Amino acid sequence: MKQLRLTPLGNRITTTALSIGIGTSAFIYVWVVAIAGHAEARGPILVGGLIACLIALALGFYSAKLVTRRVSRIEDAARAVADGDFAVRIPVDSSGQLGQLARTFNEMQRRLAELDSARKQFIANASHELRTPIFSLGGFVELLEEEDPSPEERQEFVRTMRRQIERLTKLTADLLNLSQLDAGGIVMTLGSVDLSGLAREVAREFGARAELHGSRLELRTPDRPVIATADPERVRQVVRILLDNALTHTPEGTGITVTAYSIERRAELTVSDDGTGIPQRVQKRIFERFFTADSAGGSGLGLAIARELAQRMDGHIAISSSRRFTAFTLDLPLAPPGAVAPRPAGVAKTPA
Repeated sequence: MKQLRLTPLGNRITTTALSIGIGTSAFIYVWVVAIAGHAEARGPILVGGLIACLIALALGFYSAKLVTRRVSRIEDAARAVADGDFAVRIPVDSSGQLGQLARTFNEMQRRLAELDSARKQFIANASHELRTPIFSLGGFVELLEEEDPSPEERQEFVRTMRRQIERLTKLTADLLNLSQLDAGGIVMTLGSVDLSGLAREVAREFGARAELHGSRLELRTPDRPVIATADPERVRQVVRILLDNALTHTPEGTGITVTAYSIERRAELTVSDDGTGIPQRVQKRIFERFFTADSAGGSGLGLAIARELAQRMDGHIAISSSRRFTAFTLDLPLAPPGAVAPRPAGVAKTPA
């Protein structure tokens, strides 16, 4: 009896089929017997109508069972997904709307499984990155409590702890930025941005660090302003990430160049260096979250954030690297002709 039971959808399909059979038979009966006056056809019409209703009932019931079975499979799969099980796949056994619904559901399920895997990987990586400096700080605190280090050792401990705190602070800020990007919490305020002036401003921020690194930081900009359509604060953030990346992952004394220019209705800003270059296998993963190619430090989040921000501004970041050369290029839409960008604060009119 359970197999004969139908869902509300199946009941509606069966009722509709039976109603069509009864309605058609009644219409033929009224037209032939009542209107045309063929009383002798009353019996055959009633028998034929009864047979038609039975056939309609059988076909409606069969169709309802097929539709009910397919809908039930989708409902069961949806419940499994809601419980966190992404392994259940719906068999696609038709080419109609239910088949298309099953294909769409399977595609949604696949993407949810990828997102769930990425979420778990993200949590694992973030936990690892946070745990390392925390354990390091805990070890130094324990040494300071239980040992009696010399003033020189104490100073070295404090210096190392300060570096770990800076690492934690940067990692926390990066994680917050990524979470806001994923949740759509970062709103882009697009306007006219002078890439030349902005590059000069950010380059000055990194001047002291470049000197400590022994690097020559060079700025190349055209005579005319390169004006892009973007969010100025987010462009600053991207350029800071690219410069920080160049100074962190290159040997001391490496020359670093910041270049702004326009080409084919696009505004571009490039941060390049004459370091050791990046292998091809690493270039394919350089923008992945938490991916680090060397032991120079960092969480592997900066370039991932930079790429996300560039994409939100209808732009992208490309990498070009060979032996003794690496360049990261931020590509943005060029502002309409006649657009004027506000001058960044603290930027002089003459080139730096």
